[in-house]
Amino acid sequence: MSVIGHFRREGDGFVGRVATLALDAALKLVPATRGNARGPDYLVMLGENEVGAAWRASDASGALLNVKLDDPAWSEPVNVRLMAAEDGALPLTWIRRAEDKDKPGDKAAPPLPD
Repeated sequence: MSVIGHFRREGDGFVGRVATLALDAALKLVPATRGNARGPDYLVMLGENEVGAAWRASDASGALLNVKLDDPAWSEPVNVRLMAAEDGALPLTWIRRAEDKDKPGDKAAPPLPD
């Protein structure tokens, strides 16, 4: 599990920053207007652009929200979790999904250069 950002509560939403080797972005999670029961509880915004959605977690993992981030440059959306924390700095965690054993392709990461 990797922490890729930290958020804090602000009003009825959350504000924070995601920082990875390829991404550094300030994001807001704002309450969504739910059109149906399966719709997201929050929209993830980068400025005025929607870049994901979040749902309240309903498991015992310690997560507050299950978040899906997406970008046209990515091959698929990224699933992360906004975790509870006592100090108010809520970590955004990412866990690499296990590779599907039936999925073709090279599963090993390339070696790092010396």
